[in-house]
Amino acid sequence: MNLSTIPTATTADAVSTLLDADRLSELLDQPVRAGRLRIKPSVSVLVSLTERSTGLTSGWARLLWPVSHSKAAQAERLATSLGLDQAPVTRAVDGDLLVQSGPVRTDPKLAEPMAGAVRQGVLGSWKAEDVLRYNPSRRLVLRDGSTVLRIRTRPGGPADDVHRALAELLPVPRLLDSKAVTRCEGHVSIQQWCGDTNLTELFEDRTAEQTTSEVVSEPAIGATRRVGALLAELHSCVGALNPELVDRLPHRHPDARDLAEVHARQLDALDPELALRVRAVGCMLPTRMSGEPVLAHGDASPDQVLYERSSGRIWLTDFDRVRLAPAVTDLGSYLAVAPAFQGRALLEGYAEHRPVPGAEHLGVAVAHSRLARLADPLRRADPFWRERIGAELDVIEGIARSPEKETTWA
Repeated sequence: MNLSTIPTATTADAVSTLLDADRLSELLDQPVRAGRLRIKPSVSVLVSLTERSTGLTSGWARLLWPVSHSKAAQAERLATSLGLDQAPVTRAVDGDLLVQSGPVRTDPKLAEPMAGAVRQGVLGSWKAEDVLRYNPSRRLVLRDGSTVLRIRTRPGGPADDVHRALAELLPVPRLLDSKAVTRCEGHVSIQQWCGDTNLTELFEDRTAEQTTSEVVSEPAIGATRRVGALLAELHSCVGALNPELVDRLPHRHPDARDLAEVHARQLDALDPELALRVRAVGCMLPTRMSGEPVLAHGDASPDQVLYERSSGRIWLTDFDRVRLAPAVTDLGSYLAVAPAFQGRALLEGYAEHRPVPGAEHLGVAVAHSRLARLADPLRRADPFWRERIGAELDVIEGIARSPEKETTWA
C-alpha cells in the first residue's frame, strides 16, 4: 500500500513499505534496502540501510507516527549539539507520518556514545567497509586493524566482567582495557581480533565445495567437537568467578510464555492470526528447563565461535547474554541452528567432559531456543518473514508434541 494514499498508516503498512527495497529506495531517494528492523507498533519503525549495489551499511531510517514526531526534532538537535557535519533529514509523508534518515554517525541513540568515543580518542575515522554489524539504536561493531570496537547504547555491565574473567581461563578474545575506554562508561569495548571467519561461514564455505553437507572436511567437524568441549569447560567455570560477579548475573532463562508474549505483542499489529499461534506455542512448552544452573553463554551458536583457518584454533565470543542457567540451554541453542552432523559432533565433544542431557530435555531446549529466535526473519528485514515464522512455528509445535523425537543429532 502506498503510504501517501492513506490517512494514517498502520504498522503493517509501514513495515511492508520498508521491507520492499524499491519502495524504500523511492521513499528515501537513494538505492537502499532494509538491513535490521525494529518495530514499536503505531509509534515508530526503524531500519538500518544497506546500499543495494555494494551491500555496505549506509545509515538508518525510520517512520514516526504523530505520537513520536518530537523524536525527529530531538535527533536533529542532538546532531547539532555534537557538532556533527551531517544531520538527519526529516520530511512529512502524507498520512501524518514523518520519515527521517541519516548516516550511522547520526543514529538517534548511538550518536552520543560514538561522539564520546571520538572525544576519548577511542574511535577514529572509519568507513562503511569497517562495519561488521549495525543494529540501529542498539549497537555498532567495527573492525579497527587488529581489534574489534563495539559501541552500544547500554553499558556492558557484568557481561564485560565475565568476558574478562573467562579470557584468563578459556579461549576467549581478550578485552583491551584502557583509561580512555573506562571514560566511555561502559558504552565502548575493544576486543582483540581473533581468527578469520566463524563456524557458520566456515561450514557454508565447505559445503559449497561438496555435494552434500555430510562430507564436510574433518577439520570443520573437529572444530565443532572442540566447541562441545569448550562449552563443557564454560559450564564448569562458575566456581572460578568472583561470587559477587556471579550474583550480578541473570539467574534464569526467559520462560516459554514470556518469550511467546514478547513476539506476539509485536505480531498483534502485523498478523493477529500468527500472534495467536505464537501464544499457543508458548503454552505448549514447559516454562522451565531442567538441570542445575551453570555459567551459560546464553546465545551459543556456530556464528559465536571464531575460527582461524591456518591453525584450526577456535575462540568463543559475544557474552552479552551470559547468565546462570541449566547447561541444556546452551546445547539446545546451538543444536537449534546447527545441521544434524554438526549437532552430533558438538555432543560428542561435550560428552568427553560432562554428561549430555537426555533426548527429551534436549528437545525441549531446542524448542525454547527456536521460540526465542522466532522473530529473527522480521528483525533481519526478510520480506518473506510471515512464511518463515509460520514454518518455524510448525517445527516448534512438532517438537513440543514429542520432544524426545528431536534426536537427529543424537
